[in-house]
Amino acid sequence: MRSGPMSKALLLACAGWLCAEGRACGAETGVPLPPLAVVKSEDLAGKTWRQSGELRGTVEGASREFRQALAGRGWRLEKAIAMGRLAGRSALLVCSRGRQRILVMVWEKEVGTCGFAWGRET
Repeated sequence: MRSGPMSKALLLACAGWLCAEGRACGAETGVPLPPLAVVKSEDLAGKTWRQSGELRGTVEGASREFRQALAGRGWRLEKAIAMGRLAGRSALLVCSRGRQRILVMVWEKEVGTCGFAWGRET
C-alpha cells in the first residue's frame, strides 16, 4: 500500500477496530508471526495496532506465511480481502480461534518488502 491520505485513513479506521492485549511478542500473546517477520513497533495501550513490522516477499507470499503461521497454532481464516488499485497491493485477513478474533493487514512497502500490522478485535 502506498502512503497517502487514503491509506492513512484506512489504517486509522482499522486501528479503531482493534484492542491491544497481551505481552511483548506476538507468539507470547498466542498470535504467531511468520518466522522471518521483523517487529518494528508495538502498542500495549490498546490505541492502535498491537504490533507492526516488515516481512520480505510479495503481499500474496506474506499473506500466505501469516495464514500458515496462524493455522499452525489453531487459528482459522474467516475472511481474506485483497485491496488496492492493483490486485495484491494489500490484504486484510480476519482470523479466529475460539472466541478470539484478530485482524492482520499486509501491504506492499516496496518491491520485495511488505509491511504488516495485527491487532485483536474489541
